[in-house]
Order: sequence, then C-alpha cells, then structure tokens
Amino acid sequence: MDHKPRVFCGFRTLRATQLSMGLPDALFNIMDVFYRHFQEAKNIIQRRLPPSSYVGQQPDLSRLAVSLDEKHEISPVEYAHDPVPNTPAYVAVSDFPFPKSAFEANNRHQSFAIRLQPRLSCLPYRCSLDATYENRFWKSGLESSCILLQLLAADRSATDIVVGNDITMAKLAQKESRHGMEHRFCKAATYMYPFSDEERMRLLSSSMVMMFLFDDKGEETSEISLKTFVDDFVQRLGNASSETSLRSVLQKHIDSVMQGFRKGDSTAGNGGREVIEAMGQSFQRMRPEKDFQTLGQYLEFRRDNVGADYVLAAVKFSIGSNIVIADPRLSRYLTLVKDHLAIINDMASFDKEKRGFEQGSSSDLINIVDVVQRLFSLPDIRSSKALAYAYQLQTEAWMREELQVLEDRGDLDAEQWRYLEATYVCAAGNAFFSMTSSRYGGEAAKLHPPC
Repeated sequence: MDHKPRVFCGFRTLRATQLSMGLPDALFNIMDVFYRHFQEAKNIIQRRLPPSSYVGQQPDLSRLAVSLDEKHEISPVEYAHDPVPNTPAYVAVSDFPFPKSAFEANNRHQSFAIRLQPRLSCLPYRCSLDATYENRFWKSGLESSCILLQLLAADRSATDIVVGNDITMAKLAQKESRHGMEHRFCKAATYMYPFSDEERMRLLSSSMVMMFLFDDKGEETSEISLKTFVDDFVQRLGNASSETSLRSVLQKHIDSVMQGFRKGDSTAGNGGREVIEAMGQSFQRMRPEKDFQTLGQYLEFRRDNVGADYVLAAVKFSIGSNIVIADPRLSRYLTLVKDHLAIINDMASFDKEKRGFEQGSSSDLINIVDVVQRLFSLPDIRSSKALAYAYQLQTEAWMREELQVLEDRGDLDAEQWRYLEATYVCAAGNAFFSMTSSRYGGEAAKLHPPC
C-alpha cells in the first residue's frame, strides 16, 4: 500500500479541487498560501541535496560568489576533486553556518572576504560547515607564494641537505613552480584565512608554502633526515645572520617574512610570534611510534603531524587577535578543529597517498581511511571512505554542539567569539581548498572547460 503523502501539483489543481468540493474562496486562499510555502521549502531542500546528487553535474561557478557583483573578483577554479564520489544513501548533509548571535557581533572583519556558496555551484563540497570565503587579496597572496617558490628553486643553500632519493627542498620547489602552480597549494591561505588584510595575507601565503613543502619532503624521506633539515631551517627562522653579505637572496627573503610576522604583532594582536614558534615545532612527529589501536590514538598523532597548532596560530594572526589559544574553555572546540583539519586532509589525499605507497615513492600510508579499514575490518576502500566521511560529519556536529555549549555558558567575550568564528571558517576553507586543488585530485579532477 502506498503511504506517500499526496501533494498539490499546481494552481490549476488547487482551483479544480476547490470547484469540485465546493470550497469557499477563503479556504482556497489558505490552500494556495500553503502550496506556495511548500514549493519554497521544496526548492530549499533541492538546493541542499546530499553532495552525491551532484556527481556527474557540471559545476556552475557563475554562482560561486554570493554577490553577483563579486563573481568576477574571485580566483579561477579549474579543479573539483571529490574524495567520496560514491557516498552511501545513509550519509546526508545539511549546511550549518556559524551561530548567528555570535556572527553578528564579529562581522566587522569580514570586509576583506568574499562569501562563497560551493553547494549552489554544484561543486562536490564534502563538508557541512556553511562558512566558505575567499580573501579579496588572493592575487597578492599568490604573488608572495610564487616569489618564495622561485627563490627556493634557484637558491643553492636550499640544496645543502640531500635526503632520501636525492630529494631536496630546491627540487621540490622546482617541481611546484611548473605551470599551474596556483592550483596546487598556493591559494590555500586565501581560503583558510580569508579575514586577513593584504599584508597578513602575503605573510601567511609565504609561510604556507614552507609548510606544504616540509609536508611533501616528509612523505619522501626518513624522519631522522627530515629532522636535520627542519632543525636547520628553524635555526634560520630564529637566528638571522648579522652579516647581511653572507645571506643569500632566499635567506634575506625568509628573514623579511619572519620580520613581517613580528611587525604585525606591533600593530595588532600577538599571533605573529606564535606562528613562528609553531612553524619551528611542526613536523616533529612525521612517523607514528607504533600501530594505532583506536581512532582516538590516530587523531592525537595527526594533530601534531598535520601542523594544526601552526594553523590555529595563523588564524589568530590573520585577524590580529590577542586571545589565549590555550584557554581551557576553548580546548574541546579547538581540539575538534584540529581533528577536522587532519580528517579533511586525509580524505582529500588518500587516493594520492595510496598510489605513492603502492608505487614505492612513499614508505608508509598514514591516513584515516586506512586506519578505519584496519580497525573495523572493512572489506573494501569504498566502505572505508564512507565510514571515515561519516566520522568527519560527526566531528562537524560535535563542533557545532560545543559552540552551542559555549554560547549557552555566556562567558566568552567578543574577541574570543571572533577567533572561534575565524577557526570555523578556516576549517571550511580547508575543505574548499582540498576540493579545488590539483594537489590531491590531479588532472583527473580538472574541469573542462575551466569555469
């Protein structure tokens, strides 16, 4: 027996129903209002269908910017990587913005950002955080990234330490400097720190180049060799030579970037120093000490391994904040943000990492999809991806629940809420970047023609 509710199918059906049943005009008007509300709700539901419904559809990036006046100001998107193309029916997504009451108190810093709507553009945005933006100064950030990559590729000091398979920082930079570099990782900062002013966007874009190259280097070398390289680089960050004539063009440029972070603290906030410290402490745990017995153990490792402390410090610097990241009231929420950064990275990079592991270019496979498959004895990659994705969505739900707890408690000030919002936006931006970067999807994810 069919228990599906019957719905009105249009004005003519309503009028026919009224006439056949002899209903008064007043009741017809009520029915007509109901029908119009039903259609409006139906349209909203259709715009928020699970991302799996977008598979095979050509993205319409003319709708990516919320404001039509700003659609020509956003950077070109030429890739759309779907990390979970076969999402099971039981995984459904609804978009959740940052809590509105907190949002209203903090919107003064959003003049530097352009609001994006990836779902309405039919992009495979695998995230429920409705908070994607792009920085208005993305061209300046991209320029800074390109300058540093070119200096790294050309500088002899970047080739001093040779590790695993003759890989050096210079060779990695040369590889990333080839055509299309703006679509690999150079635009990560513009999506993750969209509330930055122009100078802070330049600095953060430069620092992100260093972090990405360290990450690439870590995938292709031993931890001992990588530690030697990182220690050498960190020494340069904190101890610029007083002999200007002894420094290369690259070293002088890095010195100026680090000085820029320190100068930023003199104008607003104190996050610049924390960015430099976090960069120095990143990548100290490139390999796990033992097999993971629980998902919690894995995520604890990945919080350090993915450089999450650097990201939280970068968010703080991006908005010129003085908040204390270590405030215990923020601890649970920020831990969830760290987990989210790691999970998004894992989901986006799994196929690439698995290929590298199977082809022998990577010594191990450290990824939540692999961990989930092993811990739960799942039969195949598809089911492992689905479960890892479901856990990502659960993490996002926990983030929203914790924000509600903080809102109900009512003891955070406007500056703290401004930072929490910026981290929420950063997490969403990381998901958007991972989707639109050729770093993960490769040429298979390229849109034809570019939108």
